Amino acid sequence: MKGTLHLILGTPDSGRRSILSHANTPESPQAGSHFLLPEELKDQTIPHSCWRWEEEEFRFSGSEPASPAEFFLFFSNNFDLADQFEASLSLLSSETELELGRIIVFLNSRLLVQADSSITEWIDGAVHFADALCFTHRENDNASEIAKCKERFESMRYPLETYVLGKKKAPPLERILFPSARRISHAFDPQDLLEPEDSPQNDTYLARQPNGKRQRPIPRPFASR
Repeated sequence: MKGTLHLILGTPDSGRRSILSHANTPESPQAGSHFLLPEELKDQTIPHSCWRWEEEEFRFSGSEPASPAEFFLFFSNNFDLADQFEASLSLLSSETELELGRIIVFLNSRLLVQADSSITEWIDGAVHFADALCFTHRENDNASEIAKCKERFESMRYPLETYVLGKKKAPPLERILFPSARRISHAFDPQDLLEPEDSPQNDTYLARQPNGKRQRPIPRPFASR
């Protein structure tokens, strides 16, 4: 694989595939984007390959672009997020001509109205790694919840960018995909620049207990949804 790899997380019905499909319009400078999808998200309307989960690694099937490309690797809600982040680190290490672009979370704002603790903890875990958080399906009854969510991460000094995406305007993909790191996690930073406490093994959500379990596990409220 050769090109830029964006990691894509999202809640059910967040519209992440349709939004990112704009990257392949003729007018877009990102033309040539290729989607790497878990089986449950495969979509014949976009250029894609599928991946399967084997031995805690991504295994890809199908054709890939021959020329340098922009890849969107979609995480699955059926597998542990932390495991998939570690697998992404492994992928970037093995594919030397592949570089990380952005880590983006797409959030269906309707879920914020009656979000339980597992959904809140999932959002916290996902946003910990994210450069950008995109809210979709903004409506009158969830507008205040969107504002509260944004203010919460601002109050914790998270550097990530936030976007409220509507249906009537094309998504500002040039800004969303602009390759500048805005994540609070240092797990994907160059290893030679990291202090020992910032290594992936010591990341808040990647660190393990002596028994192998995560010190701060991320729940899976959207499994099989």
